[in-house]
Amino acid sequence: MSKIFINPKQLEDCVDAALGIQERYGIGKALGYIIGEKFYNLVDTLHMARKICRLIEEERMKPHYNPIREVVLKRQRYTENLDETYEHKKQIIMEAEGLLLKFAFLISQAFEAHEIRRYFMSHPRLGSHGHVCTDEQYEFMVSKGAIPHSIETEGEDALIFGDMMKYFGVSC
Repeated sequence: MSKIFINPKQLEDCVDAALGIQERYGIGKALGYIIGEKFYNLVDTLHMARKICRLIEEERMKPHYNPIREVVLKRQRYTENLDETYEHKKQIIMEAEGLLLKFAFLISQAFEAHEIRRYFMSHPRLGSHGHVCTDEQYEFMVSKGAIPHSIETEGEDALIFGDMMKYFGVSC
């Protein structure tokens, strides 16, 4: 059973949706949706799982490591087992890597290589707001804190963007 998608045809459905978007709104919006949002989200999931695994590995190196932690979120308390979280994230990593290869293949079959390359070379904004907002709307949402924007998020997005390009064989 998938740890990432409930729908086993999720990737195919996304490609079909992108083709519909292309028909109606053009190639830029279609690639913004399929690569800038959907593919980006999957690469982001992979990066986050790797980051959590690295943090747990650092914790495991400490002399008094205890995998059982109490976590408090707002008014909720729950117990987390870092060893179980680590194994779960490792499964996410393995699944995401396979899904990304498949997804890149499906996207490459649906869209021309030069269109994909042009999309990456345009240095698009990433995420769901990246392809649906005007520049003014996007900046407004950033200014109000609705879209996280910091040196850290910029750095993470740059790493994700670089990885996304690799899956499509695009280089700067």
